[in-house]
Amino acid sequence: MLRRALLVALLALVTVPIAAQGPAGWKVRPDGGNTTLSVMPTEKGFQLAGGPGIFFNPANTVKPIYRVRAVFTQLKAPAKPTYYGLFFGGNEMDGTAPEYVYFAIAQDGSFIIRHRAGAQVDEMDKSLHYAIKKPDAAGKAVNTLEVQVAPTAVSYLVNGAVVDATPTRGAIAGNSFTVAEKIGGIGGVRVDDPIDVQVDGFLFQSPFTLNDRGQ
Repeated sequence: MLRRALLVALLALVTVPIAAQGPAGWKVRPDGGNTTLSVMPTEKGFQLAGGPGIFFNPANTVKPIYRVRAVFTQLKAPAKPTYYGLFFGGNEMDGTAPEYVYFAIAQDGSFIIRHRAGAQVDEMDKSLHYAIKKPDAAGKAVNTLEVQVAPTAVSYLVNGAVVDATPTRGAIAGNSFTVAEKIGGIGGVRVDDPIDVQVDGFLFQSPFTLNDRGQ
């Protein structure tokens, strides 16, 4: 898999609990001090506006085996190509150097998998995939993203199709970021740049039924 280091702006030093109108227990963590990321509740979830940053509930913390899933609706076209999706394996989320892996999609039908630790981002994979629905003429697109963490592999799914999978044993041998010791932790939502996106049916389940696995 492609791996390359990317230097980014320093993360904000603390997480910010969202206002009372947001989902109880959830927190916003913008990437920088001048970044805004607002949250508004919806019937089945919440709507995010702004970015970059992450949105999470510390209660969604487990060790493998587990899965994270949500339906993402891009409400309008962003100002520039923007990745948005799920993160998992979050640790040190209230510290100066939070660490997690995130799986996100963009308007061109591509996905990325990246590991983030403080100000360093390592790209684990990036590719186009037919399963990702591109925006319509109004800039709207609906996609279901899922990450399944199992003893043998971490699988990444879009609309029920496996777009990538990392064998756990091979990952350990290759010093990958998806070893079991590093993928247990908090799960949530990630946006890489300002965007308006609705998130419905957020699911954080441990363990999950093996018959539901995408691999």
